[in-house]
Amino acid sequence: MIEIGKLASGLPARVIAKLEMLNPMSVKDRPAKYMVTALQKSGKLHADTQIVEASSGNTAIAVAQLSSHLGFKTKFFMSEAVSLERRVILNAYGAEIVLTPAREHTRGARERAIDYCQRTPRAIFLNQHDNEANPLAHYETTGPEIWRTLGKDVAAVVVGLGTCGCFSGISRYLKQKDAGIKFIGFEPKSSPVYSGGPQGEHHISGIGPGFVAPNFLRARGQLDDLVLITDEDAFEWTRRIALAEGLLVGLTSGAAAKVACDVARRPEFKGGTIVCLFYDTGERYLSVKGLFSMDAEGPQPKNADAKMNRNGGRSS
Repeated sequence: MIEIGKLASGLPARVIAKLEMLNPMSVKDRPAKYMVTALQKSGKLHADTQIVEASSGNTAIAVAQLSSHLGFKTKFFMSEAVSLERRVILNAYGAEIVLTPAREHTRGARERAIDYCQRTPRAIFLNQHDNEANPLAHYETTGPEIWRTLGKDVAAVVVGLGTCGCFSGISRYLKQKDAGIKFIGFEPKSSPVYSGGPQGEHHISGIGPGFVAPNFLRARGQLDDLVLITDEDAFEWTRRIALAEGLLVGLTSGAAAKVACDVARRPEFKGGTIVCLFYDTGERYLSVKGLFSMDAEGPQPKNADAKMNRNGGRSS
C-alpha cells in the first residue's frame, strides 16, 4: 500500500492505494484461487472438466493461469471490446475464448456462458458474480491486509462495482472492525445500472457489467455512497498515475484514483485516510485506443534519424 502523494497533494485527507496489480496477475487472483479450490473440494472437478466463466478479462486470466497449472481446460465468454492483450494472454494459457457483442458488456457474455454450460456435459460455470467464494477471498485476505496496515486510520474505502466480490468481502470485514468506515462505490456514468439506470456503452473494463450482480444484492446495505465516473476521467487519471506516481495501471485503477481524490476533498473526511485499489497493470491496456497509444495526445518520441545537422544533412 502506498500513498498517492502527488496526485492527492494538498487535499484534506490522504489517499492510499493498495497495489493489487502486484499479484501474479491482478486483484482477481484471490477469488480465482478461492472459487477453483472450492470446486476441487466439492469433488466436481475432474480431468475432463472444462471451467467456464464470463469475464471482462482479469478473472479469466487468473483462472486460466491457475487452471493451466492444475491441468484443467478453460473456456471464457468475453465482450469483443476487451483489449487485445487480454486475448493474447489467455491464448498463451491455452484458454478457449468466445467473443460476444460489445454492446451487451459482461451481461451478454454471462448469458451465453450459462447457456453453453446447460448444453455441455462436463462444463462447469464458475459464476463469479454469484459465487460466495469470490467475496470470501476478500473477506479473509484483502480486508485483513488493509486493517493490519492502517487500522482505525481508515475513514473510507473506494471500490469499483463489477462482480462486487471486492466490495462485498472488504466491506463486511472492515465494518466488523469499525462500523464508522464508509464505503463509496463507483460505476460508469454512461451505464449506471447499480444506480438504477439503464445499461449503456462504456470503456472502463472491470466495472459496469451491465446487470446487478447477486454479490451486490447480498451486500448493498454496506454501501454508503455510489458515484459515477466518465470514460474520459478514467482515461485521464490512468495517464496521470503513470506520469505523476510512476505506476502503470489499468483503467479501473485510474477511475478509483479519481474518485478517491474527490472523496478526500469532502469535509467529513478531513484528516482521515481514503483507501482505493489499483486492480491491475496498465500493460493489459497498451492497445486501447486513445489511452497510451501513439494516437493519444501527449509527448511524442523524437526520431533521431530525422534530425538535421547544421549543414542540412541527416545526422548519423
